[in-house]
Amino acid sequence: MMLFLLVSLSLANANAQDNQNNMNHFRGNISVTNNGLSLIPAFSLNRPAAIFELSLGGERLSFDPEMRFALDGKPWSFIFWWRYKIIKSEKFRLHVGAHPAFIFENKMVDDGSGTMVSSMEAKRFFAGEISPRYSINDKTTITFLYLAGRSLGKVPYALNQFVALGTQFTKIPLSQKYFFNASPQVFYLKMNEKDGYFASSSFVIGKKDLPVSLGSTISRKIVSEIDVNDWIWNISLVYSFNNEFVKRSNLLL
Repeated sequence: MMLFLLVSLSLANANAQDNQNNMNHFRGNISVTNNGLSLIPAFSLNRPAAIFELSLGGERLSFDPEMRFALDGKPWSFIFWWRYKIIKSEKFRLHVGAHPAFIFENKMVDDGSGTMVSSMEAKRFFAGEISPRYSINDKTTITFLYLAGRSLGKVPYALNQFVALGTQFTKIPLSQKYFFNASPQVFYLKMNEKDGYFASSSFVIGKKDLPVSLGSTISRKIVSEIDVNDWIWNISLVYSFNNEFVKRSNLLL
């Protein structure tokens, strides 16, 4: 409850804060992967997918939708994040966020005449997060994430909690043209009465001044009561873009 109150207060003051700073952004990653994985392993698609991760906003407040589809066009999950940066300094950053989310599943149901037909069901959730991070230098950052979500409606996973501690290594040079990113982390996941401990890491290999990169995520179950695979992994082709623009009150002639 304290987390959701903090999010609400932060978002209520966001417009006043952003009016003091006119820099805005529109950036994102569009990826195609052989295996759709989720931050919460039980919500993974486990088949080929296309993922759109976008961010639009100012220096403090941003709208960060994540839209995921199976490659046959069927929706997998929609997550509509609002995030607000409370602290934004050179070394330390702290943001809070909240979102509604929809996770889609195909189920066989009776059409009323005794025939089983495929039907898509949308499970609804609401979640909030708090995430501090500390930059040791321009290539190494320590990250922490606490996320709590609750289902809206009668679904098997009524309450989820996610706690992660990790490190981000960015722009590690492999040569004059190529770089490497890695984001290892350990996390604790609780879903109702079941919980578990996991380790995961994301990797990216890219070329400077080229918007396309190759990525991979590997996740390992350490000890868990939650029924997920011991190992999950994928390979992704990622297109990234980052645009910044300035709002002006008067047109330049």
